[in-house]
Amino acid sequence: MAVKGGARVGTPERPLRILMMIHRQADHSPYCFYVHEQAKALRGRGHDVTVISCVGVMPMMRRLRPAQADVARRTPARADVDGIPVYYPRCLTMGNAGERVLGGVPMALAALPQAMRLDREKRFDIVHAHMLPRDGHAGLLVAKALRVPLALTVHGTDVLQYFLPGRVPWPRNVRIAREADALMAVSSLLLGRVAPYRGGGKITRVVQNGVDLSLIPEQHANRPRAVLSVGTLKPRKCMDRTLEAFARLAGEYPDATLTLVGMGEMQAQLCARVRELGLESRVTLTGAMAHGEVLRRMAQSDLFVLPSWGEGYGIVYIEAMAAGCIAVGAQNEGIEDTIADGVNGFLVPAGDTDAVERVMRDVFEHRDAYAALRARGERDARLLTWERNAEQTEAVYREAIGAYAKKR
Repeated sequence: MAVKGGARVGTPERPLRILMMIHRQADHSPYCFYVHEQAKALRGRGHDVTVISCVGVMPMMRRLRPAQADVARRTPARADVDGIPVYYPRCLTMGNAGERVLGGVPMALAALPQAMRLDREKRFDIVHAHMLPRDGHAGLLVAKALRVPLALTVHGTDVLQYFLPGRVPWPRNVRIAREADALMAVSSLLLGRVAPYRGGGKITRVVQNGVDLSLIPEQHANRPRAVLSVGTLKPRKCMDRTLEAFARLAGEYPDATLTLVGMGEMQAQLCARVRELGLESRVTLTGAMAHGEVLRRMAQSDLFVLPSWGEGYGIVYIEAMAAGCIAVGAQNEGIEDTIADGVNGFLVPAGDTDAVERVMRDVFEHRDAYAALRARGERDARLLTWERNAEQTEAVYREAIGAYAKKR
């Protein structure tokens, strides 16, 4: 490996040594499913990928945060996942107040000893952190210690909660956005929020997430008037609005069904409303469901409806489209990069029950008329593979490594 001025220089001819950083998430994946899919695709391109996924711990955690305590209890110190070494150092977590004061310092302190040891064994070319506030800060500190560039990907809540229109973001978050050698956003919406703080000449790109086509059932049996919605059962997902829209049509279309997949704070409220409407035989709340089963349900459904707000992108939409569903998302959200209203899916105002009802009614009544739209949506979604994501991410890595070497 060539070294110039203390910087590691990558060349297009050789694989890269990549350190990924993302906090351990409770999403039934080894650490974070979309980061793992990217890591696998990069490994498939011949790169050496290592992941450090810090696990948050705190005093009295079992009593205060039992779900998080269970994640920490069952997470090993190290695992090999699909050929990717993953390290799980424990770090102190103190909630939003602690994050505001310390940012990613606890995470960096937990990750750095492992990162330094691995770097001595075989030097890293780049650190790639996912999510801006804590992970981005920790990644910046680790990258500086290793003397390598930092690539940062923003995904949604890390931008939508901290980079609000008309408000000045926390100074530290601005510094992270500015100092990252390369910043990638999974949608134009997110890029538009962060890019103004980057300054001119910075590497700033949209790199959309992907879908694993190997998991999508080959044979679609999209049952007419079968509606599916998948997400956390919380207000911004607007599943209550989807339920109300469906209820308005249920009497006219006795074969129509609605399935709501997910868990969350609105579960009891939604169940009560289904009983109140007398739709227990037509509306199913499944609770949490394995990813493979979700994809199977998508391939059996006619419409995927999630008119939610605060969506940085939404992999679930492109999974549904790839499985042959007609997808309904919200206007002015990240999924506008993929869904063109009336062309390959539908966009409605977020949480607009009347608009959702209109789309449902139109598709219920004229399903065959939307065969071309459905096919276009499936084709467009199937172009968004993790292999494509990895190819674009690698190009950003190499550009950042080259620019970093010139600065040293």
